Amino acid sequence: MRLLALADRPFHADVDVLAAQHDVDAIVCLGDLQPSWLETLERVRLPKLGVYGNHDDEPYMEWFGIDDLHMRRIELDAGPSFAGFEGCVSYRRGGGKVGPSYSQRRATRLARRLPAADVLLCHCPPRGVNDDEYDPAHVGFDGLRDWMLAHRPRLLLHGHTHPQPARIVTRAGETRVAYVNGARVVEL
Repeated sequence: MRLLALADRPFHADVDVLAAQHDVDAIVCLGDLQPSWLETLERVRLPKLGVYGNHDDEPYMEWFGIDDLHMRRIELDAGPSFAGFEGCVSYRRGGGKVGPSYSQRRATRLARRLPAADVLLCHCPPRGVNDDEYDPAHVGFDGLRDWMLAHRPRLLLHGHTHPQPARIVTRAGETRVAYVNGARVVEL
């Protein structure tokens, strides 16, 4: 299965064009996406799955027919199962509308109820996976780390952080990890 994963910054082409060029089977949205970047999703007749990021303040998943997977599991026809976890670790921010964020404690409680799946879509990664332990805005979730180690999904896709290219983690335990910043095609 081939996925077009989108997160955090504009893409070099319209989403419908990217999906057709790369012959993908599904589109996954990992948060912090502007609705204007996604307008051509209306033309795409593929499964569309996603989670919101901490800078998402508009219901674009509803507008573009994207299944919101936060705390949910969905199984694609004759394919893998997907689950999702939105937002990031809460940190002090300026005014204005912001998307979802959780304390480590709240996220850990939520992650205990997250269904097992073959693929985990998350905006913020698990702690220790492409995060920055010294930056409160970009530290990973403890609860997602525990969930990942217990359920061992085949693939974890995330955005949000800004790891140095030489330090990008591509495997955590038995789970393959794909960091997404912009648009990326990922094989499952």
